[in-house]
Amino acid sequence: MGHHIGQFATAAAAQLRQEDVFKSISDNVGGAGDPTPFYAVALVGAGIVLVLLVVNYFQKRQASPRAVNHRGKLIKEVLKRVPLRGGEIKQLKLMATDQGCESPLTLVLCPSLMAKGMQDSGKADKRVVMGVARKMGILKKK
Repeated sequence: MGHHIGQFATAAAAQLRQEDVFKSISDNVGGAGDPTPFYAVALVGAGIVLVLLVVNYFQKRQASPRAVNHRGKLIKEVLKRVPLRGGEIKQLKLMATDQGCESPLTLVLCPSLMAKGMQDSGKADKRVVMGVARKMGILKKK
């Protein structure tokens, strides 16, 4: 029986040539097929991802307002809401430096500091500051 198997294996090997084996391997591994559908699907996928990234960027950009980090811009923005004249702002700045504050907005936002500044003797004109306090409703009109 072993003798018959050996003869069969030798006959099969004789029928297969080396060129046939290489051709079969190249056909099975990847040489058979057009790669253009794969490239088309990959490009469409990349395009969808790119569109989603751009849409997400613009949604984030519109959702968050820009921060005001400049002190002068912040003062201008607050002064649009509070009707103060230039001389009143200068007096508030003087009082703020006397109180050790960095900005006159501190006095506008914290009425207790403004009241303390009006009681202390400093460089600021008390009549002007009292007028500002009346405008803000801190002091009652006579």
